[in-house]
Amino acid sequence: MNKFIHSFRMRIIYLFIKSLLIAAFITFSIYKLLQLYYRKNVYYGDTYMYYRQLMRQIGDVYVFMVIYIPLAIIIFYLLTRTYTKYFKEISEGIRHLADGDFSYKTQISSNDEFQYIAKDINEASTRLKQAIESQALSQSSKETLIANLAHDLRTPLTSVIGYLNLLQNQLNLTPAQIEEYTKIAYNKSQYLEELIETLFDISKLDLSLTLNTTEQTTINIQQLLLQLINEMYPLIDERDAKIEESIEPNLFTMGNGKELARVFENLLSNALRYGDLTEPIQIIAKKTSKTIEIRLSNHGRPISEDDLPHLFDMFYTVDQSRSLQKKQTGLGLYIAKTIVEKHHGSIHVWNGEQRIHFEVTLPLDLRNI
Repeated sequence: MNKFIHSFRMRIIYLFIKSLLIAAFITFSIYKLLQLYYRKNVYYGDTYMYYRQLMRQIGDVYVFMVIYIPLAIIIFYLLTRTYTKYFKEISEGIRHLADGDFSYKTQISSNDEFQYIAKDINEASTRLKQAIESQALSQSSKETLIANLAHDLRTPLTSVIGYLNLLQNQLNLTPAQIEEYTKIAYNKSQYLEELIETLFDISKLDLSLTLNTTEQTTINIQQLLLQLINEMYPLIDERDAKIEESIEPNLFTMGNGKELARVFENLLSNALRYGDLTEPIQIIAKKTSKTIEIRLSNHGRPISEDDLPHLFDMFYTVDQSRSLQKKQTGLGLYIAKTIVEKHHGSIHVWNGEQRIHFEVTLPLDLRNI
C-alpha cells in the first residue's frame, strides 16, 4: 500500500490536483480582491464600472476560467519539472549502458518508481560488467543483448519524454488532455521498467551455467505454485480467468526458489496475456520415480510448428499468432529455459487438444520423500 501511495501515477495525480487547487485559490483570491476593490473604490459612472458590467454580461465564471485554466497548467508544469530531470538522467544512464560504459551510475533521489528504475540500471551495469569480465557471455550474444535491449529501452523512453514535453510546453491543454498524456507517460514508463528488469535478469542468469551451491535450498514445488497463484490473483481476477490446479504434495527439489518462481510466473503470465480465457488455465504437478513434472496448459490458437523449436531462443517472438498491446522482447521464455537447465531440468512446449502445453521437468529430491 505504501509503495502504491508513493508511486509515479499517484504522485502525478497528486501534483495535478494540487495544481488545480492552487490555481483555484489564486483565482478566487483575485476575484475577492477585485470584488473588495470595486465595493470601496469604484462608483457608478466610473470607467472601471464599465468593465464590471462587461464581466457580468459575459459571466464571472467564464471570465475567471480564462485565468484559472492557464494558471493551473503553468503550476502543473512547474510542479512536474523534477520528473523531466529524472527522465533525462535515466536516458543518460541507458546511453552509457548501450555504449558499454558500466562505470556510470544513475543518480535519482525519489521514493517512487524512478528510484527503482535507477537502481535496476545500476544493477544491470554491475551485472553486465561482471559477466563480461568473467567471460560468461560470448562476444556475439553480449553484443546482441546490449544492442537489442538498448534499442527497445529507448523507444518507450522517447515516448515518455515526448508526452512530458507536451505537458510542459503546451499551455492550452485542457485538464482532460493533461490526464490522458499523464496516463500514457505512466504506461510507457511501466514498460520501460519491465525492460530494465528483464535486462537485469538476463545478465544475472548468464553469469554462470551451473547453479551456485550457496543458493541451493530444499523447495516444495506444491507450496511454491500455490503461493504464486495466490500472489497473481489480482491479475487473474482482472483478466476474469479461472485456474484449475491439480498439485500433488511432497514435490521437493533442490535449487533457488526465487529463480524457479520466475519460471512459473512467466508461464502463467503468458497464459493470462495470450490465452483464450473463456476456458480455465490448467496447472498440473506430479512426481515420477525420479522427477517432478509441472504442466501448465491454456486454450488458444496453436503455435506454428515452425515456431515451436525456436520458442525458447533469445529474442525470438511469435508475431503471427500473438496480438499484443506491448512490444515483445523475446526474452521471457529464454530466461525460463536458462533457469530450468541450471536446475538440471528441462522445459518443452507442444500443441494438443485445442490447448498449448508447457511442461517443466525438475529432478526430485529423494531425501525428502
